[in-house]
Amino acid sequence: MKKSVKMLTVFALLLMPAVSHAQKLGQIACSKQDGYVDLYSSIATLEIRATLKCGQQVQVLDRSDNFVHVMTDKGEDGFVAANSLLFVKTAPAAKSAAARGKQKQQASAAQNNSSARGGASAAPAPPPEIILARQTPVHLKLGRELSSATAHVGDEVNFEVNQDVIVGGITVIAKGAPGFGAVTEAEPKKRMGKAGKLNVSVSSVVLANNEKIILRSFGIEQSADQKSGRTIPLLRGKDVTLAKDAEITAYVDSDLHLKVASFAAARSATQALSRSNPSQPQK
Repeated sequence: MKKSVKMLTVFALLLMPAVSHAQKLGQIACSKQDGYVDLYSSIATLEIRATLKCGQQVQVLDRSDNFVHVMTDKGEDGFVAANSLLFVKTAPAAKSAAARGKQKQQASAAQNNSSARGGASAAPAPPPEIILARQTPVHLKLGRELSSATAHVGDEVNFEVNQDVIVGGITVIAKGAPGFGAVTEAEPKKRMGKAGKLNVSVSSVVLANNEKIILRSFGIEQSADQKSGRTIPLLRGKDVTLAKDAEITAYVDSDLHLKVASFAAARSATQALSRSNPSQPQK
């Protein structure tokens, strides 16, 4: 009997192949009649160290055609018959492949986010200033009624902007902004049917950033393509009257370089003032 055991051990050693590192886990497989598999402490003596339950997972340390060197989760080291062990490589491999795919997706998403951030940072910044060009028209209306019978040259005249002036998407002159000017010509009607005279001009306007700029306008005696937008004709033998809200067009006197940030700051200040004084109408 001892001679047979020794021959079996030698035969097993001759047939044992190189260690396969690709396979790490195994699962005990047994027949329905047995329900367990013996764990041998040595393939030379075939001494039983423990019994392993069917379906129990073990770590594969080494393998041959007839026996597999394994270790249980309790740290028991031994050998089981090769035909009583199933190698479980596909599940971890699939899990590893899924993990690699997830990592690849995360890396791709991170790269896309980085590219998006890079694209956003590479986008051109808004210009620090805009130019309000010379000859830009500014449409205003008269703040009060004027008559040649009572007006005098040099009298201050108030105006109100009638339309927004927008440059580069920024409202540079807002509708309702104040304008300032003066009476430039005023004569009451005279005897012998001589009509009175009345003329006004616009000299400045307040921008949306609260800065005041110079405007110029043309009197009624100027040529049609230059004169301000006056609509009240002269009537002989009578005083000239300019009604409240009579329209006049003035023009920016020269190219103006304006800082964009000043308009944003002024807008924020206006909004804060409106919130603190909700009864105050917003422009």
